[in-house]
Amino acid sequence: MMRAIVLDAFGGVEHLRWAEWPLPQPGPGQVRIRVAAIAVNPVDWKMRQGWLSVALPTILGRDVAGTIDAVGEAVTEFAPGDEVFAVLFGPRSNGAYAPYVATSPCFVHPKPRGLSHAQAAALGVAGLTAYESVVRKARVQQGEAVLITGGAGGVGSFAIPLLRHAGASPIIATYGTETSRRYLIDLMGLEADHLIGYRGRPLDVLEADVRERTGGRGVAAAFDFVGADMKTLCLRALDFDGRVVSIVEEPPGPGLDVSRPDRSPLLAKSGTFHFVATSARARSGEAVRWRVYREMMADLTALIEAGRIPAPHVTTVGELGEETIREAHARLETGHVTGKLILTVGEHPPARPGH
Repeated sequence: MMRAIVLDAFGGVEHLRWAEWPLPQPGPGQVRIRVAAIAVNPVDWKMRQGWLSVALPTILGRDVAGTIDAVGEAVTEFAPGDEVFAVLFGPRSNGAYAPYVATSPCFVHPKPRGLSHAQAAALGVAGLTAYESVVRKARVQQGEAVLITGGAGGVGSFAIPLLRHAGASPIIATYGTETSRRYLIDLMGLEADHLIGYRGRPLDVLEADVRERTGGRGVAAAFDFVGADMKTLCLRALDFDGRVVSIVEEPPGPGLDVSRPDRSPLLAKSGTFHFVATSARARSGEAVRWRVYREMMADLTALIEAGRIPAPHVTTVGELGEETIREAHARLETGHVTGKLILTVGEHPPARPGH
């Protein structure tokens, strides 16, 4: 057995508690990871609240970094002692809020050289979502103007370096607080006059701000990492043939009503809309489709190791425990976390089969 943070009922953070849980044993084609660090994502608190269907009790969390502890039959690409990061999208023994997890090697990759376990734990959900949004969906090209909403968050913090690497110019970003504005300038390297504060300002004014910064044209690609009014702004700020990429699931707004061009800026600009659900292949696709995860993880790793994009900005909340995981969830629910929230996982005695 092992001690893990278990969700035993939907609702508030008080339902995240220490509990005994079976120690995972790697089955055929699986590896077991001794966890050193985890990242907390917005989907975690949404699952805790019951927005997404999960069977209880459960261990939440999708991002881990650590060391391969054991391998199952027929595993050849990893060996005990390998330092790795993993995204727990597919079949797995349990979630990330635990000292050990077993999963398929399809969702595991060697830790980038020079990164700490805390930094590597941030690469999974946010890094892959940003990569799929910028590289695979929007396919941003050199010199294209882009708009990013939620740029100071976890996904945005990966998307901005990827956009810069692709040659996007200008990179325009919205912000809601002074903390986010400073983060975008000081840590993301964006120009102050390319930032647009949205608090208390109507959409017409925000759209005009975007067009002023693009010579009246609008943007070639817009990234909705927030939803609601920011999704509408992304739709309205497009240039002709522009692309909107959203990671926020919500009912379609008027901008997606393509029955009439006078109601839909997407149709009026002959634009395209892409929804990114990075875990979709793992949830409902056969195993042959999972290789894309390793491909994206490999590309991100290569970019980081080559210095083409920086190591992720992380904030360590503390060592995994009831108080720290509850604090991380509470911070994420405010919607104003910059970068990624990380928890370290303390030392554990070596796992033994059957214990």
